[in-house]
Amino acid sequence: GEISTHQIATKLAPLLQPEEVTVEPPEVPARATYTTSVHVLGTGDLLTRLSRCCNPVPGDDILGYVTRGEGVAIHRSDCRNILNEDERERLVDVEWGPRGHLYPVAVHIEAWDRVGLLRDVSTMVAEERVNMVGVHTQEHEDGVITISVTLETTGIEQLTRLLSKLEAIRGVLSVRRRLEGTRKKA
Repeated sequence: GEISTHQIATKLAPLLQPEEVTVEPPEVPARATYTTSVHVLGTGDLLTRLSRCCNPVPGDDILGYVTRGEGVAIHRSDCRNILNEDERERLVDVEWGPRGHLYPVAVHIEAWDRVGLLRDVSTMVAEERVNMVGVHTQEHEDGVITISVTLETTGIEQLTRLLSKLEAIRGVLSVRRRLEGTRKKA
């Protein structure tokens, strides 16, 4: 009846193994989808979505385009895709519904590059209570920088007020809303 240390270790080893723990990665919330508050005139509720080619926001004049299987695409009435549309019978009158939604808007700022410029832009955006969800900068050889930002705005009034204030920042040469995207159709 002698028990060796090897026998003891063999019996205890399974008990001393750390318990296998499966760690699930934290669930990353999906990026907000922008629901539209748009009514298609003369019909009941139809699925609507904002077109990325012209990025309409409340206050813009808008038209709807009845898509094949994707509801009604909402465009600015001056959108190139709407103006060049061959199937005019697919265009429907629409109007903005009640406020309260946030809409993504792409804005391009050109300015003389300097220390603190991006800080000044983000401070101005925050002071207007607008959320900045994306930013990209591109330096040019002539000392000018282009800052492209994606903002979440409640509508054209808030956006117009913010664009005016951004233009007043020292060194800013131009501020413009990006109206045309890279996509051809809604």
